[in-house]
Amino acid sequence: MHRSSLNLRSLITRMGWRPGAVILLAVATLGAAGKGDPAPAIQLKDQAGQPFSLAAFKGHVVVVDFWASWCGPCRKSLPELDDLQTRFAPQGVKVVGISLDADAASVTAFLEKVPVRFTILHDPAGQTGEAFSVVAMPTTFLIDREGRIAGRFEGGAHTPEEAAAVAVLVAGQGALKDVRVASGLQATGGLKAWRRGHLADPIMNLDGDRLTATLREHIHASKEGAAGNGGAAGGGCGCN
Repeated sequence: MHRSSLNLRSLITRMGWRPGAVILLAVATLGAAGKGDPAPAIQLKDQAGQPFSLAAFKGHVVVVDFWASWCGPCRKSLPELDDLQTRFAPQGVKVVGISLDADAASVTAFLEKVPVRFTILHDPAGQTGEAFSVVAMPTTFLIDREGRIAGRFEGGAHTPEEAAAVAVLVAGQGALKDVRVASGLQATGGLKAWRRGHLADPIMNLDGDRLTATLREHIHASKEGAAGNGGAAGGGCGCN
């Protein structure tokens, strides 16, 4: 965890705040991925095993998306990001997807079913997730031409807002507003968002027959309605 959040946790604990409040405040104050700050360095390998550095895209508007193979909404959001890059390619926009799966085979299997044309990186150690303070899956960052974080979209289902924000950055029309998830998804505690696959309901399995999937979806929705809407304290994976 970032040193500033550790110091803040110690201070608030001495003041007698509840642990849940400490987690939320500590997450909110992580400086590594703050709006207007330089984006943390990304140095990983792509699917072909070639080294990639975010610095190579300086001067471009960059969309960085953190995802995982077990995250159901990612199956919808990745193709949408693929369309976004195609739409804004003439303006030099670059999309980079970073899988935080521990297993490379899971990444390959997912991309066989959900192919995309933008750069895909793999970070099994989750170091970039730590650096960008990722607390929900998927999480998308917009980085301006100067390499600064300009926007943050969490939890998926923000495609129109992301496209509008990219258009603003491309045109150089000013600052953007962050899109944040509900507090329930931020309260992940010590369990990182990209390591929550084992919490996923069977509905998150992307295989199987339609009838079984429908039944699972019904059970999943009923459980979510009664147990926290997917937050850290409720059922399911917390990513939808």
